[in-house]
Amino acid sequence: MKKPSVLLFCLRLFFYLSVAGLVLLHPGIIVSYDRTGLVQWFLIIPLEALIAFLPAPKGRLKNKLLLALLPLCLISVIAGGFSTTALLLFFSGLASFVLTLLLFHHPRWGRLSILEPFFLAWVCFQLLVFSRSGEEIAGVSLQLTQFILVWTAVVFLFHSAVVYFCLFRSSSGGAKREGLAFALAAAAILALVIFVLPPDFIRNTVLVNLLQDKVDRMTKPSEEDWGIPDTGGGRRRGRDVVPGDQNGRRPSLRSLSEGDWPGDDGRSGGRERQQFTVMVVASKHEPVYMGNSIRGRLDPVSGFLPGPEETLNRLPSQRLFVTWFDNEFIFDYGREENEVFSLSTLSQKYLPYRPLAVEPTVLSENSGPFRYIHRVISNIHTDDPLELVSVPGRELGPLEKSEFAPYLEITLDETDREIFRAHLARVTESWQTRRRFYLDDEDNEYMERILAILLGFSDYQYDVNNGQDYSISSLVEFIADTKDGHCVHFSNTAAILGRMAGIPSRVVTGFLVAGNMQTIAHLRGLAALRSRIPLLQEFAFEDLYLVTDAHAHSWTQFYVPDYGWLDFEATRFAIPPIGFGDGNLRDVVIPQLDRNQVFSRVRHFPWRAALRIFALLAALLLLGAYVIRYGREAALYFGTRRGGKEGSRSLYLLLLARLAADGKPIKPVSKTAPEYSKLFGDGNDAPFAAFAAIYTELRWRTFADKAEEEKRFLSLMEEYRKILTSFRRKGLIGFVIRIFSLRGLAYL
Repeated sequence: MKKPSVLLFCLRLFFYLSVAGLVLLHPGIIVSYDRTGLVQWFLIIPLEALIAFLPAPKGRLKNKLLLALLPLCLISVIAGGFSTTALLLFFSGLASFVLTLLLFHHPRWGRLSILEPFFLAWVCFQLLVFSRSGEEIAGVSLQLTQFILVWTAVVFLFHSAVVYFCLFRSSSGGAKREGLAFALAAAAILALVIFVLPPDFIRNTVLVNLLQDKVDRMTKPSEEDWGIPDTGGGRRRGRDVVPGDQNGRRPSLRSLSEGDWPGDDGRSGGRERQQFTVMVVASKHEPVYMGNSIRGRLDPVSGFLPGPEETLNRLPSQRLFVTWFDNEFIFDYGREENEVFSLSTLSQKYLPYRPLAVEPTVLSENSGPFRYIHRVISNIHTDDPLELVSVPGRELGPLEKSEFAPYLEITLDETDREIFRAHLARVTESWQTRRRFYLDDEDNEYMERILAILLGFSDYQYDVNNGQDYSISSLVEFIADTKDGHCVHFSNTAAILGRMAGIPSRVVTGFLVAGNMQTIAHLRGLAALRSRIPLLQEFAFEDLYLVTDAHAHSWTQFYVPDYGWLDFEATRFAIPPIGFGDGNLRDVVIPQLDRNQVFSRVRHFPWRAALRIFALLAALLLLGAYVIRYGREAALYFGTRRGGKEGSRSLYLLLLARLAADGKPIKPVSKTAPEYSKLFGDGNDAPFAAFAAIYTELRWRTFADKAEEEKRFLSLMEEYRKILTSFRRKGLIGFVIRIFSLRGLAYL
């Protein structure tokens, strides 16, 4: 195997792995590759490329193809199972094998490989985009971002060189000279990036005002003309709104300048009579339980905490590089795919269960504090889960009990356990007394136990001002003494009771998006934001929901056989909040968007500046090429004055350069002057044949008489002039082409 080919393959693999490795290193991407992605990008693709590059066993292509397919099929099935994931792994490996085979062994058919540098450059560009996914990431990844910008140019240029040398083997003899040209071009790019670009070329510093004194300013009422659009029977006619408190008071709409908005999350910071907008959500279905933390590990003191078995807990905080897909099959009944869009003040994603596809976070532009765009497709249960009480059901099977054992654990002190057990016994007995009023003869004891637990909160007061302490001691006090609690008390207590009843249970925290939580003030604020943010105008008004910090929520998920994990609302059965005990009755505050305010020094990729830089680079490279061409020709011209062997060599190279400028074939390195002359005509009368004969004599004959050598050199000069006259392009166009041609650089 030729050493140049080995070097080219190693360089190609190095550039590929360097770009793939940058995804692992970037702080803006917490999850870079899942297990399948690691297998695909770091095992299958390099392995198949290596098999394609190595010589075929016994010189037969059939053997090489068999050697490639066997491990490819095996690894694809092991890593992806019998699913579409396995097909993805298989075809990515097959593409790597075919491209490498054609590029290194059949270059005539390997022209598709010219797309490889563009793909690697696109990956680097995506990394630059993710460096700008938020102010925090922009700060910690600044140096790496600058390196990526440089590395993008280096990878694109040198990977293009690798593909060039593979496709055009006839240029391999001049690989050193051509490699030097590429190296000089890369050095020029690096110099421009390092020394010419301004220091803040890729800086993304978002200006955020966090001063509490600005938050504490009195917010002013919004304009009176911020009305609610008539959707023709949509939001206004088909939905009830929160009527107000017991005194008939309804929340009003207020606004705060976006420059004074309280930090990244838009939280009210403890202001009791106001709720600050957190996000705008678009969804075809409601309610939407948007969770960011699944709590399934029960601590005997602290209560429910996130556990290692909740694999989906990583998704909300992960800054994804590409769209994340759920690779597991879902066989749950009653679910439907639903896309949920959110324009949020929070960088963290909030995901309805169960997420099927999660797109990378996008930094929103020109929408004030709403800096983050999140899109997720979830397989949600669209009906009220309590309706399953009237549907025949079943108990957990042996495999389900084993799989969901962590969600059935009750690690409580015996005293606390007895308090919860006594409460469960009371609500179960109460349910059996009332059962005949709720159900017919259908028997679904599993769902009945859930309904009994929820009905047990019917004499408990729901109060959002009651703190958010979900420790076991606080839950014991809630269930046995005060009977007054926050949503965390209801959800955590219901989860413990569910486990005691043999139902896998866990707690989820996040935001509740529901139509019956949209007051007139919410709708007016939503209409105002939609009129000023073009992105929201892509959605129908009746599909939009204004979410505030008062909608932060905690709920219980019970596992129901055949239906999977379902969201249950324990506070639905409690005594509703009174007055400002209902945070949703506080005045709604939205940001008053200032279209002229700049939140970022560089929000868009600076295409104009980049194009100017690359245009300057191209001009400098072109100018340098002409300087090299004419400088070399001048040096060769003056070299001919030495006469004899040295002068003939200079004259020969000068002739080749000028013939190339006139469009004549480039002389292969392997051909001598007489062999090259055959390309111009047959017989000794051909102009180049005579020149080649005299040149060969001058180069290799030893002349005893210096005068004779000089006479032969003058003859060579005469043939040189004849050749230029015979093969020169005619007319003005030919003159222009000859002047500006760079084909002679092939002889460097």
